[in-house]
Amino acid sequence: MDKTASSLQLRDIHLPGEPSVWPLAIGWWLLIALALVVLYFLIKKLKQRKKLRQSNSLLQSELRLIRNNYKKHQNKHKLATDISALLNRFVKYILADNQATSLTGEQWIEYLNSRVGTEIFSDFKTELTQAQYDKSIDFDVPRLLAVVKNYFPKAIHNAKTYNKSQRGDENA
Repeated sequence: MDKTASSLQLRDIHLPGEPSVWPLAIGWWLLIALALVVLYFLIKKLKQRKKLRQSNSLLQSELRLIRNNYKKHQNKHKLATDISALLNRFVKYILADNQATSLTGEQWIEYLNSRVGTEIFSDFKTELTQAQYDKSIDFDVPRLLAVVKNYFPKAIHNAKTYNKSQRGDENA
Protein backbone atom coordinates (compact mmCIF):
# COMPACT_ATOMS: atom_id res chain seq x y z
CA MET A 1 0.00 0.00 0.00
CA ASP A 2 2.72 2.46 0.76
CA LYS A 3 4.25 1.98 -2.62
CA THR A 4 1.03 2.70 -4.53
CA ALA A 5 0.20 5.84 -2.53
CA SER A 6 3.60 7.36 -3.12
CA SER A 7 3.54 6.51 -6.80
CA LEU A 8 0.30 8.46 -7.41
CA GLN A 9 1.98 11.78 -6.60
CA LEU A 10 -1.12 13.49 -5.25
CA ARG A 11 -1.12 17.24 -5.16
CA ASP A 12 -2.26 19.43 -2.30
CA ILE A 13 -5.85 20.67 -2.34
CA HIS A 14 -6.12 24.35 -3.36
CA LEU A 15 -9.18 26.36 -2.35
CA PRO A 16 -10.71 28.77 -4.86
CA GLY A 17 -9.84 32.47 -4.46
CA GLU A 18 -11.93 34.86 -2.38
CA PRO A 19 -14.97 36.23 -4.20
CA SER A 20 -14.84 39.90 -5.20
CA VAL A 21 -16.53 42.50 -3.05
CA TRP A 22 -19.61 42.64 -5.28
CA PRO A 23 -19.70 39.88 -7.84
CA LEU A 24 -22.25 41.28 -10.29
CA ALA A 25 -22.60 40.27 -13.88
CA ILE A 26 -21.87 42.88 -16.58
CA GLY A 27 -25.59 43.37 -17.23
CA TRP A 28 -26.16 44.57 -13.68
CA TRP A 29 -23.27 47.03 -13.97
CA LEU A 30 -24.78 48.40 -17.18
CA LEU A 31 -28.18 48.71 -15.50
CA ILE A 32 -26.62 50.58 -12.57
CA ALA A 33 -24.79 52.93 -14.96
CA LEU A 34 -28.00 53.59 -16.89
CA ALA A 35 -29.88 54.28 -13.65
CA LEU A 36 -27.19 56.79 -12.60
CA VAL A 37 -27.40 58.60 -15.95
CA VAL A 38 -31.20 58.82 -15.70
CA LEU A 39 -30.93 60.02 -12.10
CA TYR A 40 -28.45 62.72 -13.15
CA PHE A 41 -30.78 64.10 -15.82
CA LEU A 42 -33.79 63.87 -13.50
CA ILE A 43 -32.01 65.88 -10.81
CA LYS A 44 -30.88 68.40 -13.43
CA LYS A 45 -34.47 68.81 -14.67
CA LEU A 46 -35.80 69.21 -11.13
CA LYS A 47 -33.20 71.87 -10.34
CA GLN A 48 -34.13 73.70 -13.52
CA ARG A 49 -37.84 73.66 -12.61
CA LYS A 50 -37.03 74.90 -9.12
CA LYS A 51 -34.99 77.75 -10.58
CA LEU A 52 -37.85 78.69 -12.92
CA ARG A 53 -40.35 78.62 -10.05
CA GLN A 54 -38.06 80.86 -8.02
CA SER A 55 -37.73 83.23 -10.96
CA ASN A 56 -41.50 83.41 -11.33
CA SER A 57 -41.90 84.00 -7.60
CA LEU A 58 -39.34 86.80 -7.72
CA LEU A 59 -41.08 88.41 -10.70
CA GLN A 60 -44.47 88.20 -9.02
CA SER A 61 -43.12 89.82 -5.85
CA GLU A 62 -41.52 92.57 -7.92
CA LEU A 63 -44.85 93.14 -9.69
CA ARG A 64 -46.63 93.31 -6.31
CA LEU A 65 -44.12 95.92 -5.23
CA ILE A 66 -44.82 97.95 -8.38
CA ARG A 67 -48.58 97.66 -7.75
CA ASN A 68 -48.19 98.74 -4.11
CA ASN A 69 -46.06 101.70 -5.15
CA TYR A 70 -48.72 102.66 -7.67
CA LYS A 71 -51.37 102.60 -4.95
CA LYS A 72 -49.28 105.15 -3.07
CA HIS A 73 -48.35 107.53 -5.90
CA GLN A 74 -51.29 106.95 -8.37
CA ASN A 75 -49.05 107.97 -11.28
CA LYS A 76 -49.83 105.92 -14.42
CA HIS A 77 -46.77 107.30 -16.19
CA LYS A 78 -44.50 105.94 -13.43
CA LEU A 79 -46.39 102.63 -13.41
CA ALA A 80 -45.90 102.21 -17.16
CA THR A 81 -42.20 102.99 -16.75
CA ASP A 82 -41.84 100.46 -13.91
CA ILE A 83 -43.67 97.70 -15.81
CA SER A 84 -41.62 98.31 -18.95
CA ALA A 85 -38.41 98.14 -16.91
CA LEU A 86 -39.56 94.91 -15.26
CA LEU A 87 -40.40 93.33 -18.62
CA ASN A 88 -37.05 94.46 -19.96
CA ARG A 89 -35.17 92.92 -17.00
CA PHE A 90 -37.21 89.75 -17.37
CA VAL A 91 -36.21 89.37 -21.01
CA LYS A 92 -32.58 90.24 -20.35
CA TYR A 93 -31.89 88.15 -17.25
CA ILE A 94 -34.40 85.31 -17.16
CA LEU A 95 -34.99 84.72 -20.84
CA ALA A 96 -31.33 85.67 -21.46
CA ASP A 97 -32.03 87.55 -24.68
CA ASN A 98 -29.89 90.70 -24.62
CA GLN A 99 -30.68 91.59 -28.23
CA ALA A 100 -34.43 91.76 -27.60
CA THR A 101 -34.05 94.42 -24.94
CA SER A 102 -33.08 96.93 -27.62
CA LEU A 103 -36.40 96.46 -29.44
CA THR A 104 -38.93 99.28 -29.28
CA GLY A 105 -42.49 99.96 -30.30
CA GLU A 106 -44.31 97.39 -32.39
CA GLN A 107 -41.27 95.07 -32.53
CA TRP A 108 -41.09 94.95 -28.71
CA ILE A 109 -44.77 94.01 -28.44
CA GLU A 110 -44.40 91.37 -31.17
CA TYR A 111 -41.41 89.91 -29.35
CA LEU A 112 -43.27 89.74 -26.03
CA ASN A 113 -46.26 88.11 -27.74
CA SER A 114 -44.04 85.60 -29.52
CA ARG A 115 -42.71 84.33 -26.20
CA VAL A 116 -46.17 83.02 -25.27
CA GLY A 117 -47.59 82.35 -28.72
CA THR A 118 -50.59 84.64 -28.27
CA GLU A 119 -51.42 88.30 -28.79
CA ILE A 120 -51.48 88.93 -25.04
CA PHE A 121 -50.01 92.45 -25.24
CA SER A 122 -51.73 93.57 -28.44
CA ASP A 123 -54.31 95.55 -26.46
CA PHE A 124 -51.53 97.25 -24.50
CA LYS A 125 -49.28 98.53 -27.28
CA THR A 126 -49.73 102.16 -26.31
CA GLU A 127 -49.34 101.47 -22.59
CA LEU A 128 -46.07 99.57 -23.00
CA THR A 129 -44.51 101.65 -25.76
CA GLN A 130 -45.69 105.25 -25.26
CA ALA A 131 -47.20 105.70 -21.79
CA GLN A 132 -43.81 105.87 -20.17
CA TYR A 133 -43.00 108.89 -22.37
CA ASP A 134 -46.41 110.55 -22.62
CA LYS A 135 -48.10 111.44 -19.33
CA SER A 136 -51.46 112.11 -21.00
CA ILE A 137 -52.08 108.45 -21.98
CA ASP A 138 -54.78 106.83 -19.87
CA PHE A 139 -55.16 103.06 -19.45
CA ASP A 140 -56.78 100.35 -17.34
CA VAL A 141 -54.22 99.69 -14.60
CA PRO A 142 -55.73 96.54 -13.02
CA ARG A 143 -56.11 94.88 -16.41
CA LEU A 144 -52.52 95.67 -17.43
CA LEU A 145 -51.20 94.36 -14.09
CA ALA A 146 -53.24 91.17 -14.48
CA VAL A 147 -51.92 90.58 -18.01
CA VAL A 148 -48.32 91.08 -16.91
CA LYS A 149 -48.86 88.81 -13.90
CA ASN A 150 -50.17 86.02 -16.16
CA TYR A 151 -47.48 86.64 -18.77
CA PHE A 152 -44.49 85.68 -16.64
CA PRO A 153 -45.33 82.02 -15.91
CA LYS A 154 -46.38 81.43 -19.53
CA ALA A 155 -43.23 83.00 -20.94
CA ILE A 156 -41.02 81.07 -18.52
CA HIS A 157 -42.78 77.83 -19.39
CA ASN A 158 -42.45 78.46 -23.13
CA ALA A 159 -38.84 79.67 -22.94
CA LYS A 160 -37.29 76.31 -23.73
CA THR A 161 -39.61 75.60 -26.65
CA TYR A 162 -39.03 79.08 -28.06
CA ASN A 163 -35.25 78.80 -27.80
CA LYS A 164 -35.25 75.39 -29.52
CA SER A 165 -37.38 76.68 -32.39
CA GLN A 166 -35.12 79.71 -32.82
CA ARG A 167 -32.03 77.49 -33.00
CA GLY A 168 -33.81 75.32 -35.58
CA ASP A 169 -34.60 78.37 -37.70
CA GLU A 170 -30.96 79.51 -37.63
CA ASN A 171 -29.71 76.09 -38.73
CA ALA A 172 -32.15 75.86 -41.64
